[in-house]
Amino acid sequence: MNYIKTKIISAFLLVVIVIIVFFTSFLNEKYNRYVLFLKNSITGKIDTEIRYVQTQDIQAQESSFFEELMLGPVNHLCYSFVPSGTKLLSCFVKDGILYADLPLVFVENIRPEFDSDAIKELLEKNIFTNCKTLQAACIFVEGVEIYELLKK
Repeated sequence: MNYIKTKIISAFLLVVIVIIVFFTSFLNEKYNRYVLFLKNSITGKIDTEIRYVQTQDIQAQESSFFEELMLGPVNHLCYSFVPSGTKLLSCFVKDGILYADLPLVFVENIRPEFDSDAIKELLEKNIFTNCKTLQAACIFVEGVEIYELLKK
């Protein structure tokens, strides 16, 4: 009789542990999934890249996304917004507006095949597709506003 009780209690505890592990693994979101839109340098079409960025409590999710976007494409055939290794001067969210300050190399990196209007359209598409809570984004270069993107 004691043997049967022990088996039942052990089985019950095992089921409880499995349920707890199952729920905690699905309730804790470990990664944010982003879709990046980048212009292909060969075809001129828009390519997509999927990125998984680990969640963190240090900065806003939108700032984390924008920093990931500025890292550039994995595919070397796509244009990057800034040269590799370039760091953002600042990036934060206040009252539903993303503020990003880029270094001067952002402007120097503009080419005829990837002009300012194309960059603005791609930034707008990337930001508002991946950051649903933002109403606007203000992009600065060395403290001077160059783009004010509004959610459509």
